[in-house]
Amino acid sequence: MTPATVDQSADPQELIRRVLFSFWLSRAVWLAARLRLADAIGAGPTPTAEIARLSGTDPESCKRLLDALAAAGLLRSDERGRYGPTPASDLLRSDHPRSQRGLIDVLLGGEQFEAWGALETSLRTGRPAFDVRHGASWIDYYNAHPDAGRAFAEAMSGTTRAFEDAILEADPFGDFSFAVDVGGSHGSLLRRLLERNAEARGVVLDLPEVIAGLATGGDLGDRFTAVEGDFFEAVPAGGDLYLLKLILHDWDDERAEAILRRVREALGPGGSVAIIETVLPESPAERLGSAEHPGWLMDLNMLAMTGGRERTAPAFASLLEGAGWRLERIVPTRSPISVVLASGA
Repeated sequence: MTPATVDQSADPQELIRRVLFSFWLSRAVWLAARLRLADAIGAGPTPTAEIARLSGTDPESCKRLLDALAAAGLLRSDERGRYGPTPASDLLRSDHPRSQRGLIDVLLGGEQFEAWGALETSLRTGRPAFDVRHGASWIDYYNAHPDAGRAFAEAMSGTTRAFEDAILEADPFGDFSFAVDVGGSHGSLLRRLLERNAEARGVVLDLPEVIAGLATGGDLGDRFTAVEGDFFEAVPAGGDLYLLKLILHDWDDERAEAILRRVREALGPGGSVAIIETVLPESPAERLGSAEHPGWLMDLNMLAMTGGRERTAPAFASLLEGAGWRLERIVPTRSPISVVLASGA
């Protein structure tokens, strides 16, 4: 992946201005997601009054939000005061197969947004800001607030959907017969892998409250199943491909290694693990100009939310070795996500 470049001659005031305004834009996009404006606009063009009616907003205030989104290129507008969709706004529709509406609602609002307000405490103490703001870890909080927990699980599925095409295009997994999606939520990536491998079967492992809302079977029949469990205790045995999608970055090295040990204990002969996460650039030259690589901000988000972290390639190698694995290769994709492949040592 080629890091984005930074224009060293750029006006520093302009750079700061863009940073300041990006906060406003992110909140505008959050409101669009929360109010389901893309659903109200539909195929467009749609008058402001109709959008306001469907979203339950004041027409004049709604128009100001729509104008801001159109100015940012997220909507189309015409001289008659109507608004239409763009490919980006389509991703905010609830019915889009790659919808990011739930992800935006969770990441830019509610508990996670409030946690970022306590990030200074994380920097001073090392404690996750989420724990400080909400008086409980993210796991305990979402267990105690099931509606928020379901929204969070759906948001994580939205994260995977955002990168699935890029992961599948890279085709890093090779042949397999039995795949285990560890902490796989709704198992959307696993489903698509099974669609490509007609003889393979797969199982999703996740907590009971997540599995309860998961539809299995369907066109895949008994090749796609789900099981309740805790990946710190045990995972389904005998798989020749184990998927860890955006799992390890939630945890510090000790807990991440514990997860990898459980997977190693369950591994079938000749099997492998695929860690699907951001891999941070390593050298100063790679870091320079990599502002568009979200790994740095995601790492900060892990400090705020979970106490976990993003990792470099050497950090992954060390973590894997400590849990009885051997790093084989890292497959980049056209997205910020890479696939770290390891075999049993």
